[in-house]
Amino acid sequence: MVNKRDMVAALGLMDIRQGDIVLVHSSLTSIGYVEGGAGAVVDALLEAVGPEGTIVMSTLTGWTEPFDAASTPSAVGKISETFRRRPDARRSLHPVHSVAAVGKQAEWITAGHERCETGCGPGTPYYKIRDMGGKVMLLGVDMDRNTIMHALEEEIDARYLKTATIPAPTYIEGHEHKTFTLHKFPPGHRDFLKLTPVLRERDAIVEGRIGNAAVLVMDVRSVFDIGLELLRADPLFFICRNPNCNSCHWSRLLYTDETIDYARYRGNGCADRTCEICAVEE
Repeated sequence: MVNKRDMVAALGLMDIRQGDIVLVHSSLTSIGYVEGGAGAVVDALLEAVGPEGTIVMSTLTGWTEPFDAASTPSAVGKISETFRRRPDARRSLHPVHSVAAVGKQAEWITAGHERCETGCGPGTPYYKIRDMGGKVMLLGVDMDRNTIMHALEEEIDARYLKTATIPAPTYIEGHEHKTFTLHKFPPGHRDFLKLTPVLRERDAIVEGRIGNAAVLVMDVRSVFDIGLELLRADPLFFICRNPNCNSCHWSRLLYTDETIDYARYRGNGCADRTCEICAVEE
């Protein structure tokens, strides 16, 4: 059993300090049994950064129904959903890549997301956290759940990012009769796990445990600097070489002069049309 006191102590050992701004991605089940459940995890995080700090969590959502900031649940875990439902939490306005925040900088971090050109690019909470010297914590999840990675892809204007039209979010007046265009939209498979050993080699990651969950803590600026170094040298660094991965096979072809034969992908996948492995754009 893990309790709040245990978690606060563990966070201190992983370089989480009073006044920190921390973007948290998490899995409650990875921790094991937590006394007080998801709420206790949230309380421990907030205590660890104190009244001068700020905790931020991605509250990502799907894109087939109109996003409503007050009622659309987070699709990325029990802890983030518990967090965004707190009375003192502020949620940014973006129909897919919203965040929730609690703490001193919560209002600044979440403000203006709806006016940004893309979900994870300049001006978004992800860039603000970087610019304020924030950290990112992966609590029981791997690098493939780190939303910062999409900001890196946007920064290099990766060719495999898409433009998508979705139902307009409810914060747009008259949304019932409108649509919303997502620019540099990132569905599809990427091997973001490749970044973790590089961060270890550069001494840019702190590792620990909370209960059964492995925890990784990184400076967001370091993730940007090292990730962009890799992507500028090879924009396909995160694209896997599995020939059965439709998404990555398609992404690689976008960086060649080869004509893409989309017949190759038809019927070559599962029945789930939203599957990231199977997703290609004709």
